[in-house]
Amino acid sequence: MAQPNRTNTPSRFMKGLRIALVLIISGAVATFLIKMRPRPMRQAVRHLPVLVETMEVREITQNMIIRNYGTVRSGETLEITAEVHGKIVEMAPNFEEGEYFPKGAFLMRIDPRSYRLTLDRLRWEIQRLDAEIFKIGQEQKNLGMSMDIAKEDTLLAESEYERNRSLATRKVVSQTQLDQTRQRWLTSRQKAQEIENSLALITPRINLLKTQRSSTLTQMQAARLDLERTEISAPFDCRVAEKRIENGQYVAVGTRTASIYNVGIMEVEVRIPPRDIVWLHFGSGKSLSLGGNPPAGARVTFNAGDRTIQWEGFVSRIKGRMEEKTRTLPIVVEIKNGHPNTGHPLMPGMFVELEIVGKAVKGLFLLPQETVHEDNTVYVVEDGSVHIKSVNVLRRIDNLLYVNKGLRDQDQVITRFPGIVTEGMKVRVKPKSDPGGASR
Repeated sequence: MAQPNRTNTPSRFMKGLRIALVLIISGAVATFLIKMRPRPMRQAVRHLPVLVETMEVREITQNMIIRNYGTVRSGETLEITAEVHGKIVEMAPNFEEGEYFPKGAFLMRIDPRSYRLTLDRLRWEIQRLDAEIFKIGQEQKNLGMSMDIAKEDTLLAESEYERNRSLATRKVVSQTQLDQTRQRWLTSRQKAQEIENSLALITPRINLLKTQRSSTLTQMQAARLDLERTEISAPFDCRVAEKRIENGQYVAVGTRTASIYNVGIMEVEVRIPPRDIVWLHFGSGKSLSLGGNPPAGARVTFNAGDRTIQWEGFVSRIKGRMEEKTRTLPIVVEIKNGHPNTGHPLMPGMFVELEIVGKAVKGLFLLPQETVHEDNTVYVVEDGSVHIKSVNVLRRIDNLLYVNKGLRDQDQVITRFPGIVTEGMKVRVKPKSDPGGASR
């Protein structure tokens, strides 16, 4: 049986002793270092006031702007109807829906030949009547001269008869000669009477011809008017909304040929809710204006995708009463410069936004919505302290509030405050030029 090796026992003991010695020395060094470490110095904690952002409010006088939406329409739409009958013989080459025509531009023509012939016939009739009146007038002059001669002849015959009758009483002339002179005198009187009767009929004949001439002249004027109506022109700067006939088509009186609208008069009707009616300035009578003159201005904006187009307008009129169903007030805004020549024509059917200038209100402060809290209070910084002030919000528009009570000019209103506010709390105001937020 083999015996254990006793020579390894001392070496194992020495290894254990060295390990224990190293651990003891390390512990002693660590204990020494801990005791010898420097003690931290006590410093007082500095509590800085909360950093806030403010804005300086200024008292202003502001016209209230009433915003609304509406659809553009033409202020004047016209149905072009044929005033004479006939065949359409000519049309403007570009007479199509959507085309623009300036005032007086040619649109279409109805066959004018029969109307021109009628006018010529009546013109000739006027000439005939004028010649007839001249003829009768000359006849009147001739009868007048004949009447003078007949009167003179009658006087001579009468004088001869009276002389013969005087001689007959003295038996100087015979009864036969007396009868002959009397016969001649009566014949002369009869001739003068016939001429006088003819003269009396001249005036009625002339009056009849003049009446016929006046009637014919009226017919000629009507014929000239019908001839003018064969050509249809644009009554104003217009655009064709609808075309209803074609070239060569026969039209009767009253036939609708086209529908046009005036591009110089564009309107937008909007309905103002009760909350905004109070800001409209009603002039005397029916007018709706700023102090009566000039009319209330309005800006019309059309959103054209990546850009907006604007026109200037004015409130032209209000409707007679409020809408019963919506309880709104209809008003009509007229656009000044919606003409095609302005570069951006305003067309019916456009959905636009309107900004109507209302009453001017004094003593207002314009604040962002986040500066006014739910209980209608604002935080104002005075001499580094916060003061809570109650304000009266007169009007809200989008994210802006109009305040008319509770603030003073140049008050510093807190716009951002991280935390809870108490009356008199000390704060620091963030400098306007310090984006990092360091205090002064």
